[in-house]
Amino acid sequence: MHRIDTPRLVLRPLTSEDVDAITRAANDFEVARWLAKMPYPYTRTDAEAFVAANRENFGRVWGITRQGDFCGVIGKVGAFGYWLGRDHWGNGYATEAGRAVIAVHFDAPDARPLVAGYFEGNHRSRGVLEKLGFRANGESLQENRALGRKLRHFDMICETPPRDPHSPSSW
Repeated sequence: MHRIDTPRLVLRPLTSEDVDAITRAANDFEVARWLAKMPYPYTRTDAEAFVAANRENFGRVWGITRQGDFCGVIGKVGAFGYWLGRDHWGNGYATEAGRAVIAVHFDAPDARPLVAGYFEGNHRSRGVLEKLGFRANGESLQENRALGRKLRHFDMICETPPRDPHSPSSW
């Protein structure tokens, strides 16, 4: 499945038309500082490389959009992760998109547990992951590209899809 529709969002493959929106949203220190691999400053060249690198990840990486407006990215390549442009924070989009991606993931008969995590101090991301059914699975030190150093990282695992009134099965 390449496109996922939720009550408010459309998750769809990234395209070259997203480059400008990705550049604007990702070139924000408050976004980049919480992500392991995102550089800061974030340039158009970074966005072009990101979109090109994810051309083959249909069904594993999606652009998060609302009424055609680019909000961020969600995916499950290596680990489950997501980010939103700061002007889209606080609306429940990460949780809504995450529920949809996790539901699709666990619909596959050979689905394996998903791993994710967050850097120390990122309470918003911790809350989203907990709502999505992730539980603590240890700690590690991970490189943070924007800050240029290793940070304490809380590792999490999700072994089953969330089962609550907001899950995709109830839409």
